[in-house]
Amino acid sequence: MEKKEKRLFYFLFTAIAVVVGIGMFVPVMEVDAAQYASISKQMWQDKSFLQIIHRDINYLDKPPLLFWLSGLFMGIFGISDFVYKLPSVLFSILGVWSTFKFAKHFYGERTGYWAALMYSSSVAFFIFNNDIRTDTLIINLLIFSVYQLVWYRDTGSKGAFVWAFVGIGLSMLAKGPLGLVFPALAVGGDVLMRRDWKFLFKWQWLLGLGIVGLVLLPMCIGLYQQFDSNPNAWVNGEKGVSGLKFFFWTQSFGRLTGDSIWATAYSNNPGPFFLTATFFWAFLPWTPLFLIAFIRRIKAMVVNKFKAQEGEEWMTFFAFILPLIALSKSGYQLNHYIYVVIPFTSILAASLLVRWQGIKGGWLVSWRAYSIFFQLLVFALVSWIMIQVFPSKWTWGFMALIPAVLIFWKGISHKISFGIAGAVIFCFAVMNGYFYPELLQYQRGKHVSDFYNAIKTPSSKLYFYKTGASHSLDFYQDRWVPRYGYESSEDMLEPDHIYLYTNKNGLKAMREKEISYVVLDSMDFFPITQLNWKFMNPETRQEVTRKRYFLELNQ
Repeated sequence: MEKKEKRLFYFLFTAIAVVVGIGMFVPVMEVDAAQYASISKQMWQDKSFLQIIHRDINYLDKPPLLFWLSGLFMGIFGISDFVYKLPSVLFSILGVWSTFKFAKHFYGERTGYWAALMYSSSVAFFIFNNDIRTDTLIINLLIFSVYQLVWYRDTGSKGAFVWAFVGIGLSMLAKGPLGLVFPALAVGGDVLMRRDWKFLFKWQWLLGLGIVGLVLLPMCIGLYQQFDSNPNAWVNGEKGVSGLKFFFWTQSFGRLTGDSIWATAYSNNPGPFFLTATFFWAFLPWTPLFLIAFIRRIKAMVVNKFKAQEGEEWMTFFAFILPLIALSKSGYQLNHYIYVVIPFTSILAASLLVRWQGIKGGWLVSWRAYSIFFQLLVFALVSWIMIQVFPSKWTWGFMALIPAVLIFWKGISHKISFGIAGAVIFCFAVMNGYFYPELLQYQRGKHVSDFYNAIKTPSSKLYFYKTGASHSLDFYQDRWVPRYGYESSEDMLEPDHIYLYTNKNGLKAMREKEISYVVLDSMDFFPITQLNWKFMNPETRQEVTRKRYFLELNQ
């Protein structure tokens, strides 16, 4: 590779790091990220690392790795949005490195750089490094584990063998048995294509499973102590739940078999192509390249009678198609479930791009046209956000910079694909630096917490009433915020000042109970994960927002 080309990669990687860094200061989002942040904080405060407690009740849903890491970082560096997100972002660096190494191993250095850039400049990458959930960890641990397995297979490295199964164990601690199933599907598909039965039936796999068991042991001890050895423990509205069965079966496979409540009572029935459609936008701007590469792989598979040719790898192909099929059969699906395939699809797309670089013809004309269209679309989106959705006094000053950005971009977009990557980075610089901070004002958890912290006294207390618990409010307070009227006798200590975060129903209930109060603040609230066109239009925003209030009760 030329030094000039490498400098462009380094420039874009640096820009991505800056944009992700800006996003780390964005407040945690409801519902999942804010809940996980509050659990992590409480885990450190209570020093309860094996038995997970949320709002002082038993918690049984996600495995503990995110809580362990974020809780530990909070204990070391203090409690903040940045610190909560930091360990997950560090694992994303590991994932980008692993993507580079995997692609370089099979396709060469240039493909490695492009694969790493495609992964780190995809829409999904910016989203899951801002809205931190358990998926950020497992996505990056899976590509790390599969790469280490490949390196062990091809070099016999004992270190790679150990790291592969440590990575698998950590993947399971992040998201459950999918952390083991996913690498098995990816590597197993490749083994079948290469007819490498000797690799499939190695006795060392038993040793690897032993390493996985050691990694999982602390969690298993905690689950057993909290639930299996305590049949009277209540969790999720049930008693006598086995924590070990829940982790190894119900939470993951139960969504396919119907054993999980998320596949029955809470099933969202999104349809068999929901995750496929999600992938199309999540892997933007590189989706067209991947689709072509994927179709070419299918054609090669048929032509070669389902047998790999010398030097071919099929892990990236099976790491996409098999999890997509399995996850699409789940009774409960969310967009971020399909993000786990993104590092592997990046490698497949990058291998095609590098193969076609330097070849003139119809594909180049089409790719250039797509590049122009995509960059225009990004600038239109940014302009719409800055002028229409959340206008401010800085809007026109920012918009005046766009011509300068276009002139600068002309200098590097002679490499078509660099221009496409740069457009995405620019878009999410605006999203993380402007759009999300404006949007999250409507979440209100941080706003209420800041308002209360400015007026509270040592003997005052904050409650929520009729709004439902706010996980972000829990995170930004010293302890989780209780529901008014449902405190334990220990909490009923007649504070000098009682403050309530409530809504219109709460005001009505206060009046009916003849409780005197003063409205200290009123604010517009909107569930920000349910964006719609009415909210995005300032002229109709009031039609979909709801009022929330901050009250002081008169004693």
